[in-house]
Amino acid sequence: MSAQPVVQYASLTDVGMRRSANQDSLAVRLCKEYSEWVEMGHLFVVADGMGGHSVGDLASRITVETLPLAFVKSNAETPSGRLDEAFAAANRAIGDKARENPEFADMGTTCSTLSLSGNGAWIGHVGDSRIYRIRNDVIEQLTFDHSLQWEMMRQGHASAENSESLHPRNVITRCLGPDKNVEIDIEGPFDVRSGDRFVLCSDGLTGHVTDSEIGAIVDVLPVDDASRLLIDLANFRGGSDNTTVVIAVVEEYPPITALTVESQAAQIARMDKEVVPAIRQTQRTLRAKRTRLATALFGVLAFTGLTLLMTEYKSLGLSLVSGALILGFVQLIISTQGSATVEVDKANRPAKLAQLGAREPVELSPYRRESAEVRTEFLDLLARAHSELTTAATDNGWKLDTVKLTQLAQMATAAGKDCSSGGNLSAYAAALRILMKEFTTRMRPRG
Repeated sequence: MSAQPVVQYASLTDVGMRRSANQDSLAVRLCKEYSEWVEMGHLFVVADGMGGHSVGDLASRITVETLPLAFVKSNAETPSGRLDEAFAAANRAIGDKARENPEFADMGTTCSTLSLSGNGAWIGHVGDSRIYRIRNDVIEQLTFDHSLQWEMMRQGHASAENSESLHPRNVITRCLGPDKNVEIDIEGPFDVRSGDRFVLCSDGLTGHVTDSEIGAIVDVLPVDDASRLLIDLANFRGGSDNTTVVIAVVEEYPPITALTVESQAAQIARMDKEVVPAIRQTQRTLRAKRTRLATALFGVLAFTGLTLLMTEYKSLGLSLVSGALILGFVQLIISTQGSATVEVDKANRPAKLAQLGAREPVELSPYRRESAEVRTEFLDLLARAHSELTTAATDNGWKLDTVKLTQLAQMATAAGKDCSSGGNLSAYAAALRILMKEFTTRMRPRG
């Protein structure tokens, strides 16, 4: 099959209800030719900037301008290599700009990137923006939040139930910009099937809308309506931050191919050149430290033991000398074993490197998984939101299309509790759009 995938997408960013400036940015780059798609894939990017004044906006804009260009221009032969180079280029660009002006010193940004390629879906990620995949009425979080909360959960110091009360959710542990070298999560290839729906979003959405709600909305509504309802819902619930959403729906997808022989050879060559030497150097450094420590301990034990042999504590001195001799013998065995050259079987290189601690991109299990079914409880929440906004509009004399709102309310009621058709959700989405357009115009800060 030599046809590109059929992917429908929508992208939307919103300032929210409490901020005067939007520090989120996004970018979408679709390939024009099949050969181009096979080589690099469609690219979707979301960045959430941070820093005083307009600095966060600058950092996120630099990222969405630099990263896609570097991704396309990269000479890397694998999707993971392209993402590596693209993230590095964006990080350098932010750092270079920060050095131009002291006011830019603290700027940084999260970045979540999805590439839909001939090898499947590849993800590059740093920070607490997220990427989801929705399939078979299930929403899966494919990225790990680089936040204090998630790091504490990973280390066993908190659980999903109590992390919110123990640690603030807005403290991130990694981002682009402040550090010259930043660790990027690159994962893939993830399987892609016709019907899959991917969501990239900033934490302005996930701070107010649950995973299951995101999944239900994106699974049922057309992409434009889904992106609009997600942002309207976040703003209705407080809109405490900027909110950005990118939705990509895979309608048709060619069969996923394995990496080419040339790409596999390139990966092996990179491992030979970069990964294995780094492992060897680490092992040499650790052996040297162990040797110095053992030598120092041997000297202390031997000297103290020999000294005590010439006193009334001969038995203790003999024990210390014996301990020193045993320590020396053990160290001799360890150093002999550790001096062996690290060799990796090329036929089974990824597995061997994993045993040595090297990390090659692989598909991991989703970090979280929730139901994406439209439930009556969620419809009840939307109904209450519709009622509250309608009451506010009436009390404050807002000029609204009341006829249209009445029709939509009747449509939602007529659909009843049958969640499978999505007609009720669609009606509520349209009604909330009318109400929230007026609400945000009147209630959000000016400036």
